[in-house]
Amino acid sequence: MNESVQKIKAYYDAHVEGKLHGFVEGNERVECAWMTIEQWAPSCPKRILEIGCGIGDICWRLSRRWPGSEVVGLDVSPKSLEIARKLFGSPQVSFCEGLLVKGHVSGQFDLIVLMDVYEHIEVEGRTSLHEALKSLLSDGCRIVLSFPTPRHLAWLRRNCPDRIQPVDEDIAADAMMALARDTETELLLYKEVGVWHEGDYAHAVLGRQTGWTAVSRTNTSQSGIRERIQRWFVRGTKPIVLPRSERLAMVYERLGPECYRGDNS
Repeated sequence: MNESVQKIKAYYDAHVEGKLHGFVEGNERVECAWMTIEQWAPSCPKRILEIGCGIGDICWRLSRRWPGSEVVGLDVSPKSLEIARKLFGSPQVSFCEGLLVKGHVSGQFDLIVLMDVYEHIEVEGRTSLHEALKSLLSDGCRIVLSFPTPRHLAWLRRNCPDRIQPVDEDIAADAMMALARDTETELLLYKEVGVWHEGDYAHAVLGRQTGWTAVSRTNTSQSGIRERIQRWFVRGTKPIVLPRSERLAMVYERLGPECYRGDNS
């Protein structure tokens, strides 16, 4: 294993507490990306892959949103995956360690999610990632990505350099066009959104169109992100995300109270 990968593993192993905090307390960036996932995902994905799944909370959410699906989470951090398996592992949700290279994950997927991942792929590593992605796509697959805009990364480099990760590349529309070309998909969506500041993040959706689908009129306004974190959202009578008290109870029960030292108010 090369030194770069070891450094990346060590970085993410050291930041699992922050990921737990995001799961328990809520994360505006996640809520913003989730709206795009819901809008653009296939109606009934049978297999879902999350690349860079961290502690597995988005995999868990995906499994609750589409309970008939198989969800696979992939990450390079052994410590994150240890937590993921304890917190969210189930017959429906499994986790795999490593980088996404061709042959490492088997089968095809209807939905692939990269939430704050693509910018952490070194430019020279994109070719192998694209090749692997191409081999995993079902006919109607959608790939949904979220990433900081170059202006947001520039702001972080100037004002919060400690928040820059070992690899943090600028990603713009041309990178998504290259990804679409290499995976033989179409770029269906590229838009800037506001999480904390206007235009600080971008969302992209790639896919293979297999026919015409009637338009679904949905409200994609970013103004209600904080409200969504407070009230969450419900499909029928089963909430996709449990209330904070229940999420915290999950962490305490499955990991132990010593594993989370967040705000307990």
